[in-house]
Amino acid sequence: MRLPLLCFCLCLAACTEQVQLAPDPLGNLVTIELSPNEATLTIDDLSQAPQTLAYHAIGVFSDGSRRDITAMLAWSVDNPAPGGFLDPGTYTTSNAAAGHVGVTAQRDGVVATALLTVVVDAVVIDPVYPPSDPSLFDPANAVVVGDPTHAPAYVYPADGTQFPQGVARTLFQATLGDGNDALEMTFDTDVLHLTVLTGADRWDTGEDLQTLLAHSSIGMPMQVGIAAAASAAPGTIYSGTPIALEFQPDQPAGLLYFWSAASNGIMRGELGASSAPTLYPSDGTCVGCHAISRDGQMLAMGYGNETAPTLQTIATQTLATTIDHAQAISAGWMTYSPDGTVVLVANGGQLVLRDAQTGAPIGTTGKVALPAGHFATHPDWSPDGHSVAIAYTATMPTNLDVHGASIAVLPYNGDGTFGAPVVVVAAAGVDNDYFPTYSPDGAYLAYVHATEPSYTAASAELWLVPAGGGTPIALYEASHRVGPVQGLLGVADTMPSWAPAVGARAYLAFASSRPYGAVLPSGGRGQIWVSAIDLSNPSSDVDPSAAAFWLPCQDITVLNNSPVWATSPGLH
Repeated sequence: MRLPLLCFCLCLAACTEQVQLAPDPLGNLVTIELSPNEATLTIDDLSQAPQTLAYHAIGVFSDGSRRDITAMLAWSVDNPAPGGFLDPGTYTTSNAAAGHVGVTAQRDGVVATALLTVVVDAVVIDPVYPPSDPSLFDPANAVVVGDPTHAPAYVYPADGTQFPQGVARTLFQATLGDGNDALEMTFDTDVLHLTVLTGADRWDTGEDLQTLLAHSSIGMPMQVGIAAAASAAPGTIYSGTPIALEFQPDQPAGLLYFWSAASNGIMRGELGASSAPTLYPSDGTCVGCHAISRDGQMLAMGYGNETAPTLQTIATQTLATTIDHAQAISAGWMTYSPDGTVVLVANGGQLVLRDAQTGAPIGTTGKVALPAGHFATHPDWSPDGHSVAIAYTATMPTNLDVHGASIAVLPYNGDGTFGAPVVVVAAAGVDNDYFPTYSPDGAYLAYVHATEPSYTAASAELWLVPAGGGTPIALYEASHRVGPVQGLLGVADTMPSWAPAVGARAYLAFASSRPYGAVLPSGGRGQIWVSAIDLSNPSSDVDPSAAAFWLPCQDITVLNNSPVWATSPGLH
């Protein structure tokens, strides 16, 4: 059908109408000048409202003109912990951290920067145990340094402890010194000057002040001072020896599954939690010796009697059973293949490879052939799936105990079969090496070395060795720096497990019967501890470990052990 000429003309006019676009007001911007170029904000009261700082940006254009373009720029910071830009050009402190901040303002590739320092210089009075008289620590009072009778001392954390980001809280603990009833703790970096006053021998940071400490000293030493005074004899301050702490930039993800006497079952905890719920079971049946699949979806455990447990596996999300203990598959220790399709089970020194969904043996019997007269336990599968580390011994172990073991690696052929064991740490004399565990990149094995059988071995300590063999490295700081003691022995460090990733540091969780400050002064009750390990270039000449910290989510009143760190975070 032919359109009327009038309609055709109207359509043509509509289709060819031109739209005039407004010119970019900053199209000929050449440079940006920021003021202030350097500035400092000081927070002296953490309870007050955040502070603000107004920046001004002058744009210089190609025609030589200049004008204020503050509101037209994109504003950002390289360190968001101390604060940021809620509105263009207006910096607002978070009051949650101190730090050095690089400020950037930009538009269409034209960039300007400025430097800002946010300082926290504040006093906090413990709201739970306030000192009877805060003026006991008036700077005008006389200070006595190092008095052997009256000087206070930290008993937790230990000097040299390295914390990651994201730890829920820290309970600082000290001896007060004779006659003292008030304590002053100081936390100092170049940007943080925090003073805490308490009337107790301990102070809990809580989440907010833990964050303040962690975010204000990333990767730099923090000096933690201590002083005490007596309300009965005011006018004198007794100063003790400070300790140094570090807060690394890493924030280990993942969950920690550990056994606890609180429920006889497996708890699901994490660094950022102050408590851990029971995951499994709900009826008080004892389960443990557990392993988790690399994707964090399946959990295998020994179910029931600890001397003769049976294999039980569940889905971590639903708690649905996959392999039922009623199948009566004997199980002591186990490890999943990286893809989660098979589980290698150790029982009484024999290794059996089984289907992870059904429990059926792989092949005729699933048994892993070992040289005559030799046995294996404590298996751990490498991240690349090519090998399994074992405790390897000529003495038949039980599921509770192993004697005279070496650390060996079984090459995996990928078809359900294994090669001959390759010893990477050979036991000699009274040596006993066990509980090997691969680092996240598979390059190293952490393991336990003792000079006695493994069950409740007081001499147990942590060591490190290249996974392909090499010189073993004693993790002395992790094993033996406990509170004020640099070389405490006999604290039974065992059952190591790595956090799922390596950043500036790797993190190794383990069980230990060491003292925990004033809360558990004589130790003896196993607890979960975590140490930072420098895997960048470990050497027997320089200890790559740091003093360990106590895992905040566990119940201090009961035995906790067998930590297993989920190797794939974010799935729960």
